[in-house]
Amino acid sequence: MPSFDLLTAVQPSGGYYAILGIKDVDNIRQFLVQTREEFDHLTQVLLNQKRNVFFGVAKYTDDSSRKKSNVKALKAFWLDIDCGPTKAEINPKTGKPLGYLTQQEGLLALRTFAAHVGLPRPIIINSGRGLHVYWPLNEEISREQWEPVAERLKALCDANGLFVDPQVFEAARILRVPGTLNFKDDPASPVTVLSQGNPLDFADFCKLLGIRDMPTPVTPPLPGAKRGMTALGQLMQDSLDKNFAKIMRRSANGDGCQQLLDCFTNQATLSEPRWFDALSVAKFCSDADKAIHKMSSGHPEYDPGATAQKIAHIEGPHNCATFDRNNPGGCAGCPHLGKIKNPIMLGVDLKKADPEEEDVEAPTAAAVVIPEYPWPFERGAKGGVFKRPPEDEADPILVYQHDLYVVKRMHDPNTGDAVVMRLHLPIDGVKEFVVSNAKIMDKAELRKELAFHGVVGSQKRFDLISEYVVASINDLQYKEKAELMRLQFGWADNDTKFIIGDNEISPMGVFYSPPSSTTEELVPYMGPVGSLEKWKEVFALYGQPGLEPHAFATLTAFGAPVFKFTGQSGAAINVIHPNSGTGKTTILHMCNSVYGHPKELCATQKDTDNAKIMKLGTYCNLPYCVDEITNMHPMAFSDLVYAMSNGKGKDRMEANGNRLRANHTKWQTISLCSSNASFYEKLGNAKSSPDGEMMRMLEYKIDYTNVLDMELGKRMFDHQLMENYGHAGVIYADYLVRNKDTVVQTLKQVQAKLDRELKLTQRERFWSAVISANIVGGLIAKQLQLIDWDMQRIYKWATSMLQSLRTEVEPPVQDFMQVIGSFVNRHISNMLVVNDAVDKRTNMQMAPVVMPKGELLIRWEPDTKKMYIEAGPFKRDCVDLQINYKETLASLTKQGVLLGAVNKRITKGMGVVAPAVRCLEFNGAHADFALDGLLESAGASEDATGGS
Repeated sequence: MPSFDLLTAVQPSGGYYAILGIKDVDNIRQFLVQTREEFDHLTQVLLNQKRNVFFGVAKYTDDSSRKKSNVKALKAFWLDIDCGPTKAEINPKTGKPLGYLTQQEGLLALRTFAAHVGLPRPIIINSGRGLHVYWPLNEEISREQWEPVAERLKALCDANGLFVDPQVFEAARILRVPGTLNFKDDPASPVTVLSQGNPLDFADFCKLLGIRDMPTPVTPPLPGAKRGMTALGQLMQDSLDKNFAKIMRRSANGDGCQQLLDCFTNQATLSEPRWFDALSVAKFCSDADKAIHKMSSGHPEYDPGATAQKIAHIEGPHNCATFDRNNPGGCAGCPHLGKIKNPIMLGVDLKKADPEEEDVEAPTAAAVVIPEYPWPFERGAKGGVFKRPPEDEADPILVYQHDLYVVKRMHDPNTGDAVVMRLHLPIDGVKEFVVSNAKIMDKAELRKELAFHGVVGSQKRFDLISEYVVASINDLQYKEKAELMRLQFGWADNDTKFIIGDNEISPMGVFYSPPSSTTEELVPYMGPVGSLEKWKEVFALYGQPGLEPHAFATLTAFGAPVFKFTGQSGAAINVIHPNSGTGKTTILHMCNSVYGHPKELCATQKDTDNAKIMKLGTYCNLPYCVDEITNMHPMAFSDLVYAMSNGKGKDRMEANGNRLRANHTKWQTISLCSSNASFYEKLGNAKSSPDGEMMRMLEYKIDYTNVLDMELGKRMFDHQLMENYGHAGVIYADYLVRNKDTVVQTLKQVQAKLDRELKLTQRERFWSAVISANIVGGLIAKQLQLIDWDMQRIYKWATSMLQSLRTEVEPPVQDFMQVIGSFVNRHISNMLVVNDAVDKRTNMQMAPVVMPKGELLIRWEPDTKKMYIEAGPFKRDCVDLQINYKETLASLTKQGVLLGAVNKRITKGMGVVAPAVRCLEFNGAHADFALDGLLESAGASEDATGGS
């Protein structure tokens, strides 16, 4: 055996050793022995039989079996790294090898992994072929403590690309004994110690693995409750201790039992009945071993062994009546006379929970730790919250019968500080919830909030709970900084983490992120329901040929989180068809199902404008789906599309102050909409030049298809999808945060390829960004085996669709003469047609050829070939149609059509002349003006103008 003793370093002290000698799968000898001597002897016997010798790293409760249910304790974590030519081959199913070609490569990979995670130097054993790696602990832990941490270690190995035996993360695992031989080789290879490592604390090991709360085993709710006893009564019995020393201290101070004090003082002459009275109380106290001898050692015939034997038959503590019967008058003047029935009650003390046992396992099997409560509050041995009264010897006070405590402090930028609380219920399990400090400081509000989450009790009980919660917060303020509550989903902390619902995904794992005032309404609809495999079955339907339009839009689920790396703030996709039944809404449901509830995460056209913007800001980098926008007014939709692409909500003033509110409503994402009508067409009718909105949106038609059977579609989309969702988002986000640089590089390459192949322009940058993001998101999802779609086919469809859009949405060419013509056409009834000259025969103003039928806005003079348009109404018209007023005037001036702005009495010739107004003067004789029709309608002639 080597000088370094591996078993002593990695195994607990108590329990049974497990040793196995293996020749092949059909020739295994297993023993569970109690002593190290037996273990060492069997090791040599099995080695002499040329068996491979293994030991159970855990220790076992008894010799019944080597099942994990029999594991007593553990004192290390370990890895098994396989090495050899066959282990280095790529597994076609996983795309990864099982191990490394040589031990040197395995050691290098282990060293890199340990450095990245921050783990100290481990114990390393050369197993003959591979490597067995151990991190020993300073303390022994239970299987329930060990298992979740081992799972975390396994996840870190997977995430960091360390190839280890996945079956090794079992509490009942066996590994080779150093000093033996590996008979798989010929000649056999020795099993040797390569390096030694120092033990570390379990808490420190958990922190290195990124585990916030150190896991510990479950405390079963109220075990062994007696029949007829309430759960609360059983809790009190299990949590309260009876301490004889306390009784005697109180008695010496005049607040205890006079009878027991007399028994102790007069031991030498005490009668046997009174001695039994005293011992009956001492026997049933927690310090009985000392107490019975303290009450007996003063007697001249005291014998320790005989004393222990004499009390064996005592079945319970004698009551006050028995004490008084054996010593009449001894209870006279007792301050507790009539208040208690048994002197043992004077020794009641809180049986504190063992810190190593303050644990629970949540319904999801994630272990949590119960923190130490702030003084004077303590946790009972079987749970609950107790308060130590100011008086040293007074009985502890029950605050609450279940475990209830503050986990951590949080800060919500909108509502201020808050705390995360945790409640353990015997049947419901563990639940976490957030309570604001403002509510905590109002007892009535705190009572309502806690009652809402299941904490019930009397007013007196709630007063104690309030005191306890405030004390917990004050205690935490000295220990830790408040964490920031997330106001948005998506990327966070300089793109190092990703938030989905109440999950914070980081390279170190997935942690709980309490919902803020902004996200709390949406969080319940995010997260996994049903199974991932069932969800995949539904998603696979869109991978069929002929469903590329559906698949591309659905890929927005994966494209939205990477869209920000295109440099754009936002864009939209609108899928259209005039009739229902084409699957437009289902596309949105499929998109949402990646992260949560397919329907509940959808916005609708009926949502208020502020609600739409607020949700955009909350989703941030997750897809924002709006169903059935058909009835939305074109101008309202125009505003929404601009908002979607701008990536920022409106700035607002503070209600009580002359300054801006902090604007947290920002986003970088792709919005996915559905409608029965084309908003390209609606925008074209409503605006002179809607090019800005149209270029920020991809709009295409979803046609009927017979690719999917109707009954199959109903069953999968209407039922199976609604029962299985929310699994893929965390898997996808986990990949993004671990591989962000690779994702960004891939996105740049795909976008460069797309721009190059289609020769896209700056004007088409939004289209380029959306298609690139969705394609890259789809490629990653396929790599993660979330989908199995033909991404090349979808890419070809997307580029073809974009080519069609380029034809449909041609760059606008602004004809400013059309602006004038359009204004005249809309206001033809507001025009006066009259010559400017006077009749030479009468020397009077010529009569109007056409009189206005409403407000006078336009004056046309056939003789001077000039038109005057009142400037104010013309400007308002341009603004309403989103036409650039200044650019229009500048262009018309450059063309020689606009002569300038003048003050003109445009009512001249109507009989009633009004003062001059500011007008735009146009040259009607210009070749581009084309007012021949007006000249004809006016009956203009040389005679009319007074010519010869």
